[in-house]
Amino acid sequence: MKTLIDLFWVKYSQIQQAVTGGETLLIDVLDREIEPLLKAIESERAKTVADARLQFQFLLDLLKKEADDCSNVMRHSNVLSDLAERYFVESETGNLMVRYPGIAPERTALLPKVRADEGLLNEAILDSLPDRVCVVTPDYRYLYANVLHAQHVHQTPLSLIGRTILEFAGLQFFEDNLKPRLDRCFGGETVDTTYAREIGGRTIVIRSRMTPCRTSTGQIIGAIIVYQELANRRRAIAA
Repeated sequence: MKTLIDLFWVKYSQIQQAVTGGETLLIDVLDREIEPLLKAIESERAKTVADARLQFQFLLDLLKKEADDCSNVMRHSNVLSDLAERYFVESETGNLMVRYPGIAPERTALLPKVRADEGLLNEAILDSLPDRVCVVTPDYRYLYANVLHAQHVHQTPLSLIGRTILEFAGLQFFEDNLKPRLDRCFGGETVDTTYAREIGGRTIVIRSRMTPCRTSTGQIIGAIIVYQELANRRRAIAA
């Protein structure tokens, strides 16, 4: 898997340089070489957790690089959805279980098994929290959502993976409120905010706590968001 991905990025860099230099013939040649590589990476069935993680991270990186191309965004989002269905199965409670050929299902191994209270991602802990919880990547896409959060946006945890939080938050709220806080969190800051939203003719007071989500090496890969509706008023909200 890693060899295919490394080769793709070499070709990707070459095609970017060819575009900059206006080398039409070279662009055509590289385009014919890079497309089979992309399909090979997308269709590869990972045999290990590490390979599956590489596959997901590759597509998230590619989504970020090609975020301005709507057709490519749709393609990569669809592939992310396909990967989620390939590797995950939902239990009767809505939690995600991993399925690999020849490997018995277990609690989601694609997500690092480390302490959530240190800003590290542990799905088992996040699933046990009584509040709505999700993890959003730096390109504002869902990496994870617990059952409560998925239900509030009328989805399942599986169906949210790879989709943008903008789709559910609404453009104005995303640009004015959500995005600035997420960007601070991606920069390493823990952001704790209380705000009100009008939902179904009622004013709902919400506490949102965003914690940088880190790998075991300290790299920030997203934001862990915990939503609490104050005074125990739990009504569906969109983000």
